[in-house]
Amino acid sequence: MGAEELSACLRQYGLRASGPARPLPGGHVGVTTVVPTDQGPLAVKRFGRRFDTARTRLAAQAHQHAALAGLAPQLRRSPDGHLTAEINGATYMLAEYIHATQPPGLTDFAAALAALHTRLDSFRPGGRHTNFLELSDPPTAGLEHILRQTQDKALREIVSWRLRILAEFGLGAQAVASAPKRWVHGDARPDNVLASLTPEQQLFIDFDQVSRFPRPYEVMRAYVASVSPELPAPLLDSTFRSYLSAYQAITPIPAAERALMIDLYITVQAAETRTFTTPEGEVRDMSAFAHTRHQQLIWITEHRGLLRTVAKEVQP
Repeated sequence: MGAEELSACLRQYGLRASGPARPLPGGHVGVTTVVPTDQGPLAVKRFGRRFDTARTRLAAQAHQHAALAGLAPQLRRSPDGHLTAEINGATYMLAEYIHATQPPGLTDFAAALAALHTRLDSFRPGGRHTNFLELSDPPTAGLEHILRQTQDKALREIVSWRLRILAEFGLGAQAVASAPKRWVHGDARPDNVLASLTPEQQLFIDFDQVSRFPRPYEVMRAYVASVSPELPAPLLDSTFRSYLSAYQAITPIPAAERALMIDLYITVQAAETRTFTTPEGEVRDMSAFAHTRHQQLIWITEHRGLLRTVAKEVQP
């Protein structure tokens, strides 16, 4: 974001910059810049233009709901009381800037995610909303559509491999539909958690993908995002046990949902199509992310039995 754009955004909030701004790294669905102001440093976020007004407002409401419980940085309201501001077709959000002192440890992260999920039980957003996390019915539908539309050999091989994964390990549409849906962050991973000066306080950011979805999926996805996909079986066993125990100490997961956890993760990851480049124009320029997802899926399917055993054995 340039100086003119930032100044226009800050004016909407009755603020102005008091020093040079600096962009924060990351951001496939938005851009965030830290700006010093006379009221302290603020993180100015510009949502991706593919996010409509309803989606940006939902993300801001979820963020503020977590912030009121001390689980996210506080948002700044505009003078007219809104959590977001629209300027020249783009939507912005201002939050208190918290400098992350260190990445959270695995069990601290699990406990923070459990606390956030508990908080989101009382989330009641205003207005309409759509879920970012969705699974087609049947789960293979998106992949089969890509297979019909492309003649690219490499892409067809990846899609066919994913279809085989779904056939061998995936859950059917009925099993997925039967899993209770509750509010989740949507992109819970260590990069989206700030460990503040108080070690036990973990603050979540980037609620762009907040959705109603089965929580065991997010619990498993967050674990995979926290560890190396090269962990040998003994370390995989011990780290997953400690992670799941820390989560369940705060928010128990019913046995029936734990039984679906691993196969639900495999199903959603294998069925996902947003990172493919197709004639229909899914999100592009994410080849490294798509490669990482592919490697993680291979790793999880190889250790599926071990992980299912741990999920079953770790009691609340």
